[in-house]
Amino acid sequence: MNLNAENGVIVVGAGPVGLTLALSLRRAGMTVTVLEKRGAVNEQSKASTFHASTLDILEGVGVLDQMLETGSVVSQIQYRAPDGTMLAMLDFGLLKGRVRNPFRLHFEQTNLTKLLRDAFIEAGGMIHFGAGLTSLDQDAHGVTATAGDGSQHTSAVLFGCDGAQSATREAVRIGYVEKPYPGNVLRLYVDMDLRRFIPDLGGIVYLHEGEDACSLLEMHDCWRIVVRVPAGISEAEATSDDWVTQRLSKFLPIAQILPHVTGRDVYSARRRRALAASAGRVYLAGDALHLTNTKGGMNMNAGIHDAIAFAAAMTQAATAGSTSPLDRAAFERERVTREILIPRTDENIGTGSERVARIAALSQDTAKATTFLAKQAMLDMLDGVPAGAVGSGGAHG
Repeated sequence: MNLNAENGVIVVGAGPVGLTLALSLRRAGMTVTVLEKRGAVNEQSKASTFHASTLDILEGVGVLDQMLETGSVVSQIQYRAPDGTMLAMLDFGLLKGRVRNPFRLHFEQTNLTKLLRDAFIEAGGMIHFGAGLTSLDQDAHGVTATAGDGSQHTSAVLFGCDGAQSATREAVRIGYVEKPYPGNVLRLYVDMDLRRFIPDLGGIVYLHEGEDACSLLEMHDCWRIVVRVPAGISEAEATSDDWVTQRLSKFLPIAQILPHVTGRDVYSARRRRALAASAGRVYLAGDALHLTNTKGGMNMNAGIHDAIAFAAAMTQAATAGSTSPLDRAAFERERVTREILIPRTDENIGTGSERVARIAALSQDTAKATTFLAKQAMLDMLDGVPAGAVGSGGAHG
């Protein structure tokens, strides 16, 4: 099978990563088939953070304006003491000139998935729901995928964007290394404005008390309070009023907030990276390639970066009639995962006073603050994507 647009592409997984890739390729004139194991797009994910680098990508694929209608724009990162004292503040305006959207956006991942789904279908793309990958065969000419509904699909290449339990990764026998992070994470959803207790809160605030911390994230319809749960505490205990009160009383007047808690959940986090991002004509992106801790909200963003990198490489590959651009992109995305994404997200876990003091010091130096914000906005994780990439809008500056 020749590598060209007419022979098409298979994308496994209809999450934000798979659909960003599929939509980008469809708008480049390629025939794209998406296989999704669920009966509809996933509405359970709670990811919500979109960094400036990713916003420029999403602007390029045409969904950012709709996101801005209900998303919460965050112009600065704040580090505060529980009494409201500002320990450090960094303004995303320092990134003007490097990105088109110099801010962070809080927006529900599930709503992004729906926007991408609708745009992809409107562009003539095909999604097969209830049709997760069950097996695949490949040779030097192409890939044949068998789906859970019994259908078979052939293409020049296949992209596995099918999550942490990726059937694609298993089918091509790509191994991974994994290490769980200790304890869990508690997330509370609060339908009151926390500025009632701490005036002038920014949209993302890290409250620090000694060596401990919790995070506050503003959404368009609620605030999220996020805090670590030590190992040995069960989910039932961690979500109880008694434990929540004990855990958060040092940070917030939690007794006044509890009546306004509309939901609470506990989740685990783990570090995982696949040992390769490709095998033959099969390529991995998103959670199939990497998982990280959630502080800083980088893993989903990195998956969207994977998608746009592969979209750019696929257009080059179709023109060249060779998988070499895709192979180079796979090598680079695995390197970014191993050398930048995982080390940075591990560093972001830090909650201690020493880290806050370091951030407070650099916040007083414009050059250092800009460098820090550029890293938090993940600009360097797109360095391997060529300028003018499909949908990238030059987010990497």
